[in-house]
Amino acid sequence: MVIPALGFGTAAIMGRISRRRGAEALERAHAAGIRHFDTARSYGWGEAESVVGDFLRRHVREEIRIVSKCGIVPVRPSPLLSMAKSAARWALSLAPGLKAQVARAAGAGNFQPTRTYDLDVLAGSLQTSLAELGVAYLDDLLLHNFVPDAPGVEEVGEWFRSMKRAGTIRRFGFSVEGDLHQGLEFLSARDLLADSIVQVPVSDLLLNLPGEWRGVRLIAHSPFSFLRRQAEANGNVTTLSDLLQALGEACTCEALVCSMFAADHLAANVAAWRDCSPGDPRSAHQAP
Repeated sequence: MVIPALGFGTAAIMGRISRRRGAEALERAHAAGIRHFDTARSYGWGEAESVVGDFLRRHVREEIRIVSKCGIVPVRPSPLLSMAKSAARWALSLAPGLKAQVARAAGAGNFQPTRTYDLDVLAGSLQTSLAELGVAYLDDLLLHNFVPDAPGVEEVGEWFRSMKRAGTIRRFGFSVEGDLHQGLEFLSARDLLADSIVQVPVSDLLLNLPGEWRGVRLIAHSPFSFLRRQAEANGNVTTLSDLLQALGEACTCEALVCSMFAADHLAANVAAWRDCSPGDPRSAHQAP
C-alpha cells in the first residue's frame, strides 16, 4: 500500500484568497514539506498561476511537482473584474455567511470562463501557463473537466503526446468531474488511459474501483466535502488519516489535493499525513 502524497490546491488564489494570503500559504505549505502543487489556467480568473510562479522562483524547480490544466479559458482581466473580486473578498471577511451569495455572483455570465478543445487555444493556454509559472515544463498538464464524447478529445490526446515528446510536459492527463466509470471507459477505449494520469474528486466510486481500474494513476481532490458526507452518514471514513489509508488500499492514487490556506488547517493535514506515512514526507512529493 502506498499512501498518496499531500498536495496543495490553488483554485481559491486570486478569487476568495488575495495574492498576499495566497503567497503566504504557498510558503507555509512548502516549509511543511509539501511538494505537489495543483493549479490551472482558469484559476483565480486567470491570475492564480502568476502567484504560484512568484513562489516557484524562490525554490528549486526540480524538487516541486506542478500540475496545471487547460481547456477552460478565463475571462479577460478588466478593472470591473478586479473590483468585483476585491469587493467579494471584503464581503466574505465581514460576513462569511455570504459565501453562497458571492458564489452566485461569481457565476454570472460576465465572469464565466469558456470551455474549448480548440488546439490553437490550448497551445496558447499552455504557453501562457509556462510564462506565468516561470517554468520551462509542466510535470502534468490535464484537460480541465473533460467531457466524454465531446468532439475533439482524441485530437487533444494527440496534441498532448506531441507536447510530451517535445519535453514541454512530462505527462498528460484528464480531469474527470462527472461519472468516473464513464470517463475511464471512454479514455481506455481511445487508448488515452495507459500513459496518462486522471484527476478526480474523492467519492465512494473512487474508494470502490473495480479491479480493472486499480492500476490507473490518479490524483484525488476535494477530500473534505467527502468526509463531511461520510460523517453525516455515519460512514467508516471520517478523518483525513482514514481517507489517505483508504485511497492507498483502493487505487493507485499519487496525491490528494487539499485547500489549506489557514495555518492550523495545514498543520492538521500534515500531521494526519505523517500519522500514516513513515519517513520524511518531502520524499513523497518530489516531481517524477
